[in-house]
Amino acid sequence: MQIKDFLNLVCEQIKYKPVRKEISEEIKSHLEERKKEYMLCGLAENDAETRAVEQMGSPEEIGKNLNKVHKPKLDWKLLIIILIVACFGVLVTLARANNYVITDQTDIISKYIVCLLIGTILSIAIYFIDYRKISKYSIHLYIIASLFIILSLIAGIKYNGKPYLHIIFVSVSPAVISIPLFILAFIGFIQKIDKEKNVEVFGFKINIDILSLILLSIFSLILFMGIQSVTSTFIVGVIYLIISTVKLLKENRKYIIMLWAIPLLLGVIVISLYINSGYDLNRIWSSFNPEIDPDGNGYFGINQNLIINSAQLFGEADNTSNLITIFDEGTNFVLMSILAHYGWIITIGVIVAIILLNIKLIINAIKIKDTYGKLIIIGISCLFILQSALNILMNFNLGIKVDINIPLISYGGINLIINMMCLALVLSVYRKKDILVYEKCM
Repeated sequence: MQIKDFLNLVCEQIKYKPVRKEISEEIKSHLEERKKEYMLCGLAENDAETRAVEQMGSPEEIGKNLNKVHKPKLDWKLLIIILIVACFGVLVTLARANNYVITDQTDIISKYIVCLLIGTILSIAIYFIDYRKISKYSIHLYIIASLFIILSLIAGIKYNGKPYLHIIFVSVSPAVISIPLFILAFIGFIQKIDKEKNVEVFGFKINIDILSLILLSIFSLILFMGIQSVTSTFIVGVIYLIISTVKLLKENRKYIIMLWAIPLLLGVIVISLYINSGYDLNRIWSSFNPEIDPDGNGYFGINQNLIINSAQLFGEADNTSNLITIFDEGTNFVLMSILAHYGWIITIGVIVAIILLNIKLIINAIKIKDTYGKLIIIGISCLFILQSALNILMNFNLGIKVDINIPLISYGGINLIINMMCLALVLSVYRKKDILVYEKCM
């Protein structure tokens, strides 16, 4: 059997076609080396080639073994957890639909179903793409994310005093779309840093790529401040720092302290300037103790405590039917809605499912060897963890009241679609974690 025929038989057993060429070239190189060794021992070229092929063994068996290694894998555990969390999201939609004060029941359910279908279609498409190609479009993602925020400021549509965008049949905060895009753009930028691109300014060597990364990051945070989204600014800033820390752990650890010290110092200064009176401090502390709210708006927190104290193990809370309505919008105080309607068992189930989802995302990040794929999962994991933690603490009067949702749980069409697409990207990265392909410059 000749080398060409041997390679064809091996590749026929490998179902994932994109890796066939790399595997074929690697085996061919190995066979050519053996062929040369046999020729040096005195064998004719054809005989040497036949002997080299025979030494390799059965091409079918080799191909089957390689197929097992290079076969894309679906992370069933993560998918099952996602479905469980999404089911709790359905409960929130039903609770919202049953609240006649908000809007038409059919309208809420139909919008949710439409967004679920759109999210599913887009998620399937993302799952099958080569996630490494996203890196080439980092600057495009950054520009698109920036435009969403800028357009929201130009449009002048506001909800609770904050800019919103009207997309198809829903209004959405531009931060919902921009945050994942900025995170992906940042990961692409940090991956492409060329350590040799230095210029000397006043006797100091400055890396152009690092300087550009810092300036672009600061500008994105300024945009979030422009739409009065302090929470988004905080979340994105922390994620930038975490991604940079992971990157530095492999390259230059001595800069990690400086990386965190400077933003923390600036954060303390900004907070000190913002909190310039006892009034501001009382507003913050009122999130934990609503009775001291200086504006007299502590009724939200007071009603939270009433529901927490009167909630049942199963079913609707006692004597709170007149309070449930204010939580049935199903976004920021989604856990209060679930607790009031379905009881402690279901609420604890929701929290456990969210924790399991976040733990599984962290485990996946650890398993991925490809740096770009690892950083993508770390970025999305941090986003989900921070959003979930802030929301859960806020719902039980253990955290500052902020405008934040729980991924897949809180009601919101665009929220649901974006969350599904983010998780599909995680599954796409995991899909190729065991596929041994050669690194290419993208």
